[in-house]
Amino acid sequence: MYVRVFVSSNKRIATQSYKEHALLRSTSKDDSGVDSDEVQDVIACVIDNTPINIDAKTITPFKCVISSAGTLQEDHQTAVIAIYGCWLPDHRLREYRYIMDQLFYYVYHKLDKLVTNDYILVYFHGATPKHRTPDLKFLRKCYQMVNFRLRKNLRSVYVVHPTRWLRTVIALSRPFFSNKFYHKINYVYTIAELERQFPNNRLSIPVAIEQ
Repeated sequence: MYVRVFVSSNKRIATQSYKEHALLRSTSKDDSGVDSDEVQDVIACVIDNTPINIDAKTITPFKCVISSAGTLQEDHQTAVIAIYGCWLPDHRLREYRYIMDQLFYYVYHKLDKLVTNDYILVYFHGATPKHRTPDLKFLRKCYQMVNFRLRKNLRSVYVVHPTRWLRTVIALSRPFFSNKFYHKINYVYTIAELERQFPNNRLSIPVAIEQ
């Protein structure tokens, strides 16, 4: 969709508005869902004993960055959680840092609700351009903020379609991670390989990633 500008004096404003809208727009098919604990565009929660009010309105286009894929069929207890890099915010957004902070709180809050025992994280990096990939500083901050329960209960992390650049970033991050956490990371290069790992779980895979 393109915006036509009929008044020359408004051209710069209209163009900027269009660019901001394009950057904010999620590639998700449905980004309009309202969480059950959302009240007047705010999600009130407690993270690490600190009350947090998440700006739900700001992160609405990016809520689909996290999704539940149920539990492993082997034990019916281990939760499988999917994270999609292609639905992360664009670095070029003016309030990128604020959005990422709010989105981190949201993902943390969702994990805290979904995880009761062990869990597995599946991160889809396919179709994720560099301008949507969090930097090393942000990843280190997130790791440091995650509480002991979520770290301990994490059984494995599967990184799907890792690029050489992403593998390098993860390798450079090793000094900030515990050895236990680092050895939980597994690289998966194809969807077929992923399906062999989770034959009985329905992982939602965006069309852009399948292509």
